[in-house]
Amino acid sequence: MSSTISPDHPIIRELVLLGDSAPGRRAGRTVVAQSHCEIDLGSDAALERCVQALRASDERLAELSDGPYDWQRTWVERNGQAGGKVVFDVAWYDEEFFQEKKDTFLAPEHLAMYANIGAEEGAVRVTHWHKVD
Repeated sequence: MSSTISPDHPIIRELVLLGDSAPGRRAGRTVVAQSHCEIDLGSDAALERCVQALRASDERLAELSDGPYDWQRTWVERNGQAGGKVVFDVAWYDEEFFQEKKDTFLAPEHLAMYANIGAEEGAVRVTHWHKVD
């Protein structure tokens, strides 16, 4: 799938992981919040390391049929230059867990992980959405 911002800069968007949209994965759990995540990566190697890290985590989460959170679809967006953007959402199924862990992406171990992948400071953006009854 591709979309175009301008004729000179086409964005190619590739689905790389299904996450909780895989058949049977959500297992009747109700999403109480969602986090939208974007990671800009300046090289193809860093982009691949990021996708591999998310893939490994996705495999672990797939084994937990009643976990308090899960990945949703993961996309890679490229514009013909080196690197690109990884875009994914996190589905949160437990309110208390969401409140406790929603900012884990800012923890030192996550910051170190981003650096090991090759993401520069400020490359990770997260926006939270909360279900309102």
